[in-house]
Amino acid sequence: MSDTTVLRLAGLGGLLFLVLFIPSYLTPPDAPVAASTPDQMFEYFKGRQGEILLLNGVFLIFASFCFIIFMGVLHHAAQSAEADGLGFSSVVLGGGLMFVSLMLVGAAAEIVHAATQVRFQNFRLDAQLGYLSLAMSGWLYRFAFVGMSAMIAATSLIGLRSALLPAWLAWAGFAVAVVALMRYFGPLGGWLCMAWIAAVSVLMIAGRLGRPARAAGS
Repeated sequence: MSDTTVLRLAGLGGLLFLVLFIPSYLTPPDAPVAASTPDQMFEYFKGRQGEILLLNGVFLIFASFCFIIFMGVLHHAAQSAEADGLGFSSVVLGGGLMFVSLMLVGAAAEIVHAATQVRFQNFRLDAQLGYLSLAMSGWLYRFAFVGMSAMIAATSLIGLRSALLPAWLAWAGFAVAVVALMRYFGPLGGWLCMAWIAAVSVLMIAGRLGRPARAAGS
């Protein structure tokens, strides 16, 4: 299998990750407002049980698989481009693993109420458990974007030093990484991260990730 084929598969993985992840991102764990009553929480979990399990459970299983393929190839490309071995390629790997791990833990916290309803017939709905699980998942998702921010910042730094990425995308990556760290203040950081992943995925599919760096060194 050629390097270009591997890059294209990883690029497709990145785009598939977005396709599977965005529906979950559009249904944030803070959908019930802060002043939601217990009855409103019951209605939320009863009315959206199947949707919660599908979008924040099943879809994220496959989304995570696709992201790991994307991230693994991105890490290898960054490692190959990092000729001086400063270690930022390890930050790419560590940040990506932190993101996907905390994202899945957050999803587990978010769907625990609905999943328990489905699995156990004698489970009694508990609004307090719902409040707790949604608050916990919200913070876990925010923590996850710390990893995403580190992955993007490290890739961008390597991109500037080695032409792994086009200069405009590397500079944009730094801005995306900063906004992603402020995910607590709104969803913009998440959308910018997804746009960055889409741009890198397109480069991979085109077989152009890191090409300028290799040409310069030949």
